[in-house]
Amino acid sequence: MITTGIGFLAFIVAFTALVLYLAKRFPLKLYKFFPPILIIYVGTMLFFTFGMWTITDEVKAVKTALVDNMVPAMVFLMCLSCNVKKILKLGPKLLLTFCAATITICIGFVASFAIFGGALGHPADAFGAVCASWVGGIQNFLAVKNSLAVDDGIMSNIILMININYSFWIMILVAIGNFAGRFNKWAKADVSGIESIAKTLDGPAAEKKPFDHLNILVVLGVSLVAVYVCRLLAGAMPDIGFINASVWEYIFISIAGLALGLTKMSDLPGSEEVSNVMLMLVMTLLATEINILQIADAWLFIIAGAVVLIVHTLLMLPLAKLFHLDLHSCGVASIANIGGPSSAPIVAATYGKSYVSISVLMGTLGCVIGTFVGLGVAQILHVF
Repeated sequence: MITTGIGFLAFIVAFTALVLYLAKRFPLKLYKFFPPILIIYVGTMLFFTFGMWTITDEVKAVKTALVDNMVPAMVFLMCLSCNVKKILKLGPKLLLTFCAATITICIGFVASFAIFGGALGHPADAFGAVCASWVGGIQNFLAVKNSLAVDDGIMSNIILMININYSFWIMILVAIGNFAGRFNKWAKADVSGIESIAKTLDGPAAEKKPFDHLNILVVLGVSLVAVYVCRLLAGAMPDIGFINASVWEYIFISIAGLALGLTKMSDLPGSEEVSNVMLMLVMTLLATEINILQIADAWLFIIAGAVVLIVHTLLMLPLAKLFHLDLHSCGVASIANIGGPSSAPIVAATYGKSYVSISVLMGTLGCVIGTFVGLGVAQILHVF
C-alpha cells in the first residue's frame, strides 16, 4: 500500500506511461470506442478501490499541487494553438451551423437537468463542466471543473456519462451520412460551396518543427509564468456573482493563450506534446480517490446525457430546414462540439475529404468558447 507522496507520484506516472505505450505498441480497434485515456481512468479507479494507495496528507498535497497548477498551464498551451484568424475563414453559413449545434446542446443540458437534476442531487456545476466538454473538449471540462470546484466524488459518473454517450453518438453520426441526399433535398441545402471553402482552409501543410530539451523547458517556463501572472491578476479582481478568483484565473489564462496564439508563439515547438502529457496525468490524478464500488447513479447520468443529445437532434432538424443546412455540415458541427478537434475528423472523413479541414477548425472554435459556455450554463442550471 502506497502512503508517501513520491510513491504515489511514481505509480501514477508509470501506470499512465505503460497504458499509453501499450496502446501505441499494439494498436487495436477497441481504442476507437474505449480510448486509452478512459482505460487509464477506469484502471486508476480500480487500483484505488482495491487499496493500492491511501490518501494521506502527503499524498493529498502532491495531488492538489499537481492538479491546481497543471490544469491552467495545460489550458494555456491548448489555447495557444488555437488560430482565431483561420477560424473566421469558415464563412457565415458554417459558423451558423456550428453555433446552432452549440446552442442546441446547451438547451439540451438545461432540459436534461430540469428532468434529472433533482434525482441526481442538483449537480449544476458538474453539468456545466460536461457542457464545456461537449462544446470544446477535455481541457474546457477541466477548466470549468477546477474553477467551480466540482467534487471529485461525482467524477466517475460524469466520465461515464461523457464517454458512453460520445461512443454511441459517433457511431450514429457516421451511420446517418448515407441519408445526406434525402436530407439535403428536404432541407433545400446547397453543398456546392463546401469544397471551395475546404480548399481555402487547407493551403500548404505546415511542417512540424523538431524540438529538444530546451524547447520543453521554454514551454514549461512560458506556461508556468502565464499561470503565475494570471493567478496574481485573478487574486486582485473583485468577486462578481459566481466569478470568483478561481473563475477569473481561467478567464485570464484562456484570454492570454488566445492572444499569444495570434503571434509567433502559436508555433512554440513542443507545446502540443507538453500539454498532452499534462492532460494524461491530470486525468489519471482525478480518478485517484474514486471507489468504483460506490458508483450507484451512473446509469441515470448516462440517460441524462442521452437526453441532451436527443434534444440537440430534435432542435437541429427545424434549424436545418429554416437555414437550409446540409446533413454533413450538421453532423460535423455536432461532433466538433461533442468530440472536439481530435474526434471531428473521424466523422468528417466518412462524409468526404472536403469536410475534414472544416471539422478541425470547428473543433478548434469549440475549444475557444467551451470554458465560457460551460461556466454560463452552470449558472443557468443553478436556477433549477
